[in-house]
Amino acid sequence: MMSEKSSANRTAGFLSAVKRLIWTPPWVKWDPEANHDLSWGMNILFGMAASFSVANLYYSHPILNILADDFDISDQRSSLVPTLTQAGYAAGLLLIVPVGDIVRRRPMILSLIFMTSLIWLGCTLTQSFSAFLGLSFLVGLLTVTPQLMFPLAVQYAPQRHRATMISVVMSGLVFGVLVARLLSGLVTQFTSWRNVYWVSFGLQVLTWIFLFFTMPDYPVLSPGTSYPRILLKIIKLPFRKPELTQNALIAFLTMGMFTSFWTTLTFQLADTFHLSTLAIGLFALIGISPVFLNPIVSRLLISRLHPHGSLIIAHLMTIAAICIGTWVGTLSLAGPVIWAFFGDLGMNTIIVANRVAIAHVDPTAQNAVNSVYMVHTFCGQLFGTAVGNALYAQGGWTWSGAFNIAQMIAGLVVLALRGPHEKSWIGWRGGWSLRKPKTEESSLGPAAQADIEAIHEGTSSEVPTDCQKGV
Repeated sequence: MMSEKSSANRTAGFLSAVKRLIWTPPWVKWDPEANHDLSWGMNILFGMAASFSVANLYYSHPILNILADDFDISDQRSSLVPTLTQAGYAAGLLLIVPVGDIVRRRPMILSLIFMTSLIWLGCTLTQSFSAFLGLSFLVGLLTVTPQLMFPLAVQYAPQRHRATMISVVMSGLVFGVLVARLLSGLVTQFTSWRNVYWVSFGLQVLTWIFLFFTMPDYPVLSPGTSYPRILLKIIKLPFRKPELTQNALIAFLTMGMFTSFWTTLTFQLADTFHLSTLAIGLFALIGISPVFLNPIVSRLLISRLHPHGSLIIAHLMTIAAICIGTWVGTLSLAGPVIWAFFGDLGMNTIIVANRVAIAHVDPTAQNAVNSVYMVHTFCGQLFGTAVGNALYAQGGWTWSGAFNIAQMIAGLVVLALRGPHEKSWIGWRGGWSLRKPKTEESSLGPAAQADIEAIHEGTSSEVPTDCQKGV
């Protein structure tokens, strides 16, 4: 009897804690009559949340040898940490991100950050490598918050600022990837690797606090849709939406180039230019620089052109950067510097243009669309790393560079097969114009109009205005 009472008390305590966790302050509760266009402050907060979350996947990369020494294991066994973390992330993309279409996104995002923080604390404190490995997988599984931020930015950004606001979240994501490696290497060199994890834990808690008090309680995108149905939609979307498939393939090739460059760059800088580990780590600062230029490029280029035009320009710039970096990079450090700066700027521009292009694919299943896109991105990263390293081992910097050039040319071919206004899989029907239509440039922000229409229809889902017009 006492045990049953104790169990009931524990259950009641747990439910009470969950209730507090998902409690919504009155000032962020949803008002369907209000204008919910994304503000710049919230946009920057989304970018910060993406940055501090995605960094969890990369802190371990430059300190694997330190982890091996600390846990008294082999270097080969320590390499399982990023492998399992990325495996967890892949599972999260497929199984967790689509849930964002069928539940309220505020409690989902806050819960993910909260649980990730607790698991991360376990990684920081544990003395067992097996526990550290298992917890790292769970961290990867739950670190999908950035992929829930992108659909929110797409849906609620005012039309005239959509490309720039997407680029802010994208810049936060890339910033987190690059800074995580830099910060982890620097801090670990002078203190303990656990200090890096403590800093990350603090940043995640800070992110949770800011989002808790400021993030609106966005309504459900697809009320009434079941989890199995949304998973089935992920399988169907690539076969039914030519635009999504085209941009997902471009993302696959672009991220293959990106990861191939940054993984083989370490060997080139160490073997050819004999740079120290610290100098190689600081090289990431060159890749960070384009992050701050990306919102400007989005404002001046992507906001004014059809995504197809932006993608063509970005591909040509990236190919030029890779050619210079490949041939000059065998003789001078200037080659990798040029490639790192202009190649990353081109990559960021391609990703933002892709996001703009797929914004209207399925307004009621934006997270499912994002899952399809991100799975292609993730597979591209694996492909680029594996093939790039194999080619570098066989023929050095020139071979891996030629592979990256081939990937970007393949991206141009994918663009050439289907024009900017083509509705089918192949062709250029609808015209050659790469200018953004004036009706799209002058349209109002979609969020408020969609909310009002949803209320009139008696639903809680939202369909951006530009999507209804078929823009």
